[in-house]
Amino acid sequence: MNSLIARHLCLLRPAQSTRTLHASAGLLVGRKHKVFMKKLAAKHRKEQLKVFEAEELEHEKDDAMIPPEGKFDDYGHHTFGHLLLESVRDVRKYERMIEFELPTLVERAKPFNPPSSECILHFESSATMGEKFLAQDRKVVLRVKVAKLGLKTPELHKFLLLVGVRYNPQSDELKMSEDREATSLLNKKRLADTLTTLIAQAKNKESYVDVPLDYNYLNRGHTKNIPRKWSIRPPRYRLRSEISGKLPRLPEWLLD
Repeated sequence: MNSLIARHLCLLRPAQSTRTLHASAGLLVGRKHKVFMKKLAAKHRKEQLKVFEAEELEHEKDDAMIPPEGKFDDYGHHTFGHLLLESVRDVRKYERMIEFELPTLVERAKPFNPPSSECILHFESSATMGEKFLAQDRKVVLRVKVAKLGLKTPELHKFLLLVGVRYNPQSDELKMSEDREATSLLNKKRLADTLTTLIAQAKNKESYVDVPLDYNYLNRGHTKNIPRKWSIRPPRYRLRSEISGKLPRLPEWLLD
């Protein structure tokens, strides 16, 4: 009896539209595809883990072996490990030099002889240990006493005009510097050539005796002591001790 009633109700229910059937079928297909993709991803992950484990086992076996030629990038330490090894190599290099090369250098050492009076040119340069290309290391300074150049009076006058502010009349010394070249040796040669050119120009027949020498650059940056009475405007702020003529009284917390 119940089955007949249920069958009768089913006949009385309106039929579903085709659009609803297609939507339900699409949802079913989408769910199946999603489940299938999840299973495929899990399967792929398992296979990838197996490959990684096999590669790790191979690397562990090859740790004690020398890496083959052309595959050094896949072996060894990270960047900081390589930097540490490089510093260790540098220390060992200098230790080997101390152990094997220093005795030979001691045997070939020569005593220091100060420059004679004939050496009138004095070159100054610096060198930083462990550094090759520093701007301060390629700079060279030349010092020379002008009186030792052997120039006559008109030639000396012209030479001092050409040199300009590089000459110090108080110490009778010429000072020139050069750092435009790549190395200190090239800068030293350029200074020597410049000095030779200046001396050759000073010995020309052209005379500049009527041009006076100007040494005002020596007083540059030095202010003269002007008396306070000459000041047009008095100081705005003065201490009480200057006004009263007595010493200022210190606070008690400074005296404790």
